[in-house]
Amino acid sequence: MKIVILGAGGWGALVGAYLAEAGADVTLLFRRQAHVDEILRNKGHLIIEKPEGEIRVPVTATTDPKDVTEADLMIVAVKNHDTAKALDGARHIKVKAVASVQNGLGHGERFKEIYPEAEIIRIVSRVAGSLIDYGRVHRGDDDFPTWIGNPFEGVTPLVQEIVDLFNKAGLPCQASKDIEGVEWCKVIWWAPSSIAAVLSRLPQTEVMQSPDFAYLMVMMTRDMVRVAHALGVEVKDYSTIEVMDRCTGTMEEGVQSVILHGKEWEDRGGKGYKQAMLLDIERERRSEVEDTGGYIWRLAQEKGIEVPYLDAGYRVVRGLEARFK
Repeated sequence: MKIVILGAGGWGALVGAYLAEAGADVTLLFRRQAHVDEILRNKGHLIIEKPEGEIRVPVTATTDPKDVTEADLMIVAVKNHDTAKALDGARHIKVKAVASVQNGLGHGERFKEIYPEAEIIRIVSRVAGSLIDYGRVHRGDDDFPTWIGNPFEGVTPLVQEIVDLFNKAGLPCQASKDIEGVEWCKVIWWAPSSIAAVLSRLPQTEVMQSPDFAYLMVMMTRDMVRVAHALGVEVKDYSTIEVMDRCTGTMEEGVQSVILHGKEWEDRGGKGYKQAMLLDIERERRSEVEDTGGYIWRLAQEKGIEVPYLDAGYRVVRGLEARFK
């Protein structure tokens, strides 16, 4: 399978390298030439750091989309607000399928409008990858899962082929008949954590172990679940995306669950980890709040659903971002 990854950041570079090792023909499209230069200096290898040591994986890397003319699958991994510019530069690439691995909701319809002849695929992934230096990426927990599905047709032959490739590459993956439902649950799980991190300006495990910020996370989660239920979205737990203990039972039980998960995360080596949204605010650049918490906030406005905690958190992040424009 010929794959091009548009936006080879931490996730894209890491996953692309593993898929290449599994036999796929993968091209990584980086934004910065320094990554490509460093890979070339390492004799065409991307360095992957893991808890047990580092490995070197041969990859094809470039910053010029014109180096790619066709692909069986294009995985779009750029930030949401960079999508239009990135796709414009890749317009010449003939693709059979396009997959979005971006955070947020509504990607299926958007990509269907842009690529009406291609199969549209959605990837929801908990693979933890971060670029820590040029040509070097860090991989977190090996067993964090990925879900893949066609938002319009469910599990198609191509979806299953991609899932099989991920598993062959050692990236635990499963096909989903309801990939949009998985993404809803991920946003409901992720957005409150990210917004609370911005409000506190603290690393994530510290945010989660604070009773007050844990309370805010639970209340934002419950706000978002009300919107999901009003739209007929099934909210349930997925592996590493657990939201039910925040939205069922008493408030105290929800708060204690968040605190416990924060402690467990810290014990697994997560101490000091900062959410991407917090890093964006610290670096004075746009975050993905509009396509995540903001997306659900707008649905709540349309439906007349009160979401006071989400409203406050979303407005704080949006207000901070307004200073960067």
